[in-house]
Amino acid sequence: MMPDPMLDAELGALVIGYGCALDARDWAGFRALFLDEITLDYGAIGSIVGPISADAWADRCRALGGFDATLHRVTNIRCRLMGDDVAMADSYVDALHFVADGGGMLLGHLVGRYHHRFGRDGAGRWRIARCDLAVSGYPNGQDSFVRAFALARARFAGEDR
Repeated sequence: MMPDPMLDAELGALVIGYGCALDARDWAGFRALFLDEITLDYGAIGSIVGPISADAWADRCRALGGFDATLHRVTNIRCRLMGDDVAMADSYVDALHFVADGGGMLLGHLVGRYHHRFGRDGAGRWRIARCDLAVSGYPNGQDSFVRAFALARARFAGEDR
């Protein structure tokens, strides 16, 4: 199949928008990327595996607000059309999560791959229907990643939402 620059641009914007919305804490923008019901496989980091409403996923991701900063770099996006209403994209992700820990900064760093599946919404626009995360590694250790997330979750739970 020949590359389709229009499809690549449209789907690529959704994949990049995923990380950008998380980092900007743009929860309305994040939610708008998805169909109403989605499927996730974040089992590689001990999180959700299976169907979930996009509203519930967006709400759950608000816990990233416990970090001082996050940075999700998404690259090497490869898109393909699977049918009139189904498309897929694979990409690399380099995700950094910073949280103050006493006098220093704890870094939860993960590198891996995203696999996105897309469907069309009622208006015919592409939206994310599925997102899977496969972890390739933790550059500064899995323990640091787990500790950073535990601290950020605790901070978020203690905040007034």
